[in-house]
Amino acid sequence: MDACTRPSHTRRQTRKVQNFRLAALFSCVAISCLLTAGSALPAAQPDLAPENEETGSISPSAEHEVAVAKAAPGQEMATLSARLTDQSAMLLKNVTWLVTNAAGDTVFDGAATTAAVALQPGYYAVEAHYGAVELEESFTLLEGTRMDMRFVLNAGALRVLPRIRGLISPDIGSSTRVYALTGKAKGKMVRETATPGEIINLTAGQYRVESRLITGNAVAVMDVKVTPGIMSAVEIDHRAGLARLSYVGAPDSRVEWEIRRGTETELSNIIGLNANVALQPGEYIAIARIGSERLTASFQIKEGEARDIMLGN
Repeated sequence: MDACTRPSHTRRQTRKVQNFRLAALFSCVAISCLLTAGSALPAAQPDLAPENEETGSISPSAEHEVAVAKAAPGQEMATLSARLTDQSAMLLKNVTWLVTNAAGDTVFDGAATTAAVALQPGYYAVEAHYGAVELEESFTLLEGTRMDMRFVLNAGALRVLPRIRGLISPDIGSSTRVYALTGKAKGKMVRETATPGEIINLTAGQYRVESRLITGNAVAVMDVKVTPGIMSAVEIDHRAGLARLSYVGAPDSRVEWEIRRGTETELSNIIGLNANVALQPGEYIAIARIGSERLTASFQIKEGEARDIMLGN
C-alpha cells in the first residue's frame, strides 16, 4: 500500500461526524496515512477524516469542526472554542470549559473564548457550559499531535419580562423558572432568575416558562420555542391586581402581615410597615400583627387594579 493511501477496511471503521473538517499538517511517513500540509480548514469532506489510531478521534454526537496538526513530542495540545450556530462566524465569549482525563481527574476548568490546554496523549472528556446550554463530548489526543476543536452549540436565548396586565411597572419582584420540554433535559428546570429581562441562553427546543410575582400568589405559564441564533423577548402578563399594604402608626413598629382568602392563608410572614402584594382576582382579608395587637381589613382585588390597604389606630 502506498504511504499516502487510506487505511484498508480492516482498520477501525470510519465514523462520519457532522460538519467534520480535517486540516492535517502532518508529513506523510511510511507507517502513517495522514494528509499533508494545509493551514486552513477545507470544505467539508467527511471521507477524508478516518478515525483510527493514527489520526486521533472525537465522538460524533454533536456538530463540530476539527483541525489536526503536528506537534513536537511533549507539546501536545487541545484547543477548544464554540459558535452559537453552524452559520455564525463569531466565537462565543466566556464559555466555561471542563476537561477531565480517563481517570476522571480535572485537567482544565475555566471560562475562555478559546481554551488552549496542554495535554498528554490520551482519552479526554470535555464539557462546555454557556448559560443553560450544556455540551458533553470526548476525544482522543495522540502523541505528537495538536487538535483544534470548534463546537456548534445550536442555541438561542430568551428574555422574559413579567408584568401585571393593566399596570405599568409595579414595584414588585418576580421569579422566572424555565423547564425543558424537549431534549436531554426534558422535564427538568434548566434556569431560574429573579432578574426581569435577563437574557437566558438555552439550547434550541421547546420550553415552559413559569413566572411568579414576589410577594404574591400570581403565577403565569407560557410555552415557548427557542430558535438557534435568535433571542426571543417574551412578555408574560399576569392576570392579577396589586394590594399596597401600609400600617399607619408608630414608625418603629414591627408589623407582620398575613393575607387570607376565605379560611385559607395565602401569604404570611410579610414583614414591614409597607408591602406590595400581587394577588389573583378575588376577595381577601389583610391581617396586620403589631405585638399583641391584631388589625384586619377585608378587600377585593380585580385584574389590573391597584388598591391601597391601610391599617392603623
